[in-house]
Amino acid sequence: MTSSICVVLCLALATVEITAAVELEGKRQRPDSDTEAAEDLKDLLYSSMHNIVSLNDLVTELSEKIAKITISSAEMKRIKTEMALSKRARVNQANHNLKIYREIKDLKTDAARVSEVESLKEQIGTLNKAFSLVLENKEVALAGMTTQMEAMKEEQVELDRAHAWQALHMAAAAACRGSTRTGGSGRSANAVLAKENTRSCDQVCGDTALKLCDADISISGYKGKATSYSQRLGHYYNYGCRSPGNRSGRFDEVKAGGDGVFSDHSTGNWYYRFCCCRRA
Repeated sequence: MTSSICVVLCLALATVEITAAVELEGKRQRPDSDTEAAEDLKDLLYSSMHNIVSLNDLVTELSEKIAKITISSAEMKRIKTEMALSKRARVNQANHNLKIYREIKDLKTDAARVSEVESLKEQIGTLNKAFSLVLENKEVALAGMTTQMEAMKEEQVELDRAHAWQALHMAAAAACRGSTRTGGSGRSANAVLAKENTRSCDQVCGDTALKLCDADISISGYKGKATSYSQRLGHYYNYGCRSPGNRSGRFDEVKAGGDGVFSDHSTGNWYYRFCCCRRA
């Protein structure tokens, strides 16, 4: 741009000089007198000098504008550079802030997870305590139930014993009813008494209010249901009232154990013996 302006100025200066020369040459061709020629030349010189001064001022003004334009261009480059640097700095700062934000977010997430884990640990601890309490209560309850069941079982066993002995006694009463000559007559209820293995039924009945003996019976039975018509279900025998008969203690109910009623021929307990007694 500066070179173009200089070319324009040089062309303008050359034009001024050419114009002055043409005018001077015209004056030379038409001189009225030497004085007029001198005056014209003088005026032409003054006019040329004035034009040169004006042109010089114009050149100076244009040079100043060119300088300002040059300075403005450099300033614009500087501003652009600063803006580019500023933009890069802002981008870098934004990236840095984003990184910090993500790190903070990750820390918050980790903190939330830690808090959640701690909460879960507390809940697990509470559940463990509750479970331990329930388990303890359950163990206590089970122990109580076991004790109660054992007691009920023992009661049931005892009840089974009692029923078994009762069934044996009823069988003995039926045997006495069938063994007496009169079928169990008399003015009061007749009785079935356990026979002592070392004494006769006359002796056993004689020691009671029912002094008369009608029979000495020995009976036994097997557990379980009959499965055939040839299977033995029980045994009976009548030793008579006067003789002690078989003196084995196994046949004496008083001397037998509580579970003796469940014994049968397979355990060597064939019979239990009873006395059929009545009043005179």
